[in-house]
Amino acid sequence: MYPVVRPSASPIVVASRAKVMVIEDNVDSMNLTLRILREQIGVAYCNARPSGDAFFSWLNSPQVRQNPTLSFLDLILLDIRIPRENGHIVFQKLRALPELKRTKIVAMTANGSRDEAERARVSGFDGFIAKPISVKNFPEQIARVLRGEIVWDVN
Repeated sequence: MYPVVRPSASPIVVASRAKVMVIEDNVDSMNLTLRILREQIGVAYCNARPSGDAFFSWLNSPQVRQNPTLSFLDLILLDIRIPRENGHIVFQKLRALPELKRTKIVAMTANGSRDEAERARVSGFDGFIAKPISVKNFPEQIARVLRGEIVWDVN
C-alpha cells in the first residue's frame, strides 16, 4: 500500500457536517462502510445505494426534491466494479451533474492494483481506496479526503 497525497481544490469539510453517499453492491461491504462512517467518523449524513442507477433514482426521489440540500453531497464512495455497470461511466455521469461539481468522489474496489488506481486517477477520481477496507485505516483515509487531501491507497 502506498499513499499519495495531493492538495485538492475542494473545500475542507468537517466530518460532523459531512454528507456522504456510498454506492456499493456488496451488502456486507456497504454495511461496514456505513457503520464506520456513522460510529467512528461521525458524519452528519450518510446513505447508500447498491448501484449508480439506484443513486440516480434516489437523486430524483421525492425525499431529495423535498430537501434539495441532500443532493449537495460532500463525498461519494463509489465501487467501480458494480455488476452490470461501469464505475468509470457512473463517475462521468456524476461529474456531469451541477450539484455534484464540488463533491469529492473516491473510487473503491476489491481490485486494488496500481493499474486500477492509475485508471481511476486518469478518469479524474479524487482518490482511491482498495477493498476490503481496513477498519483501522479507513477513518483516517476519510478524514484526509474531507480535509481536502487526495488519498490513493492500493493493495
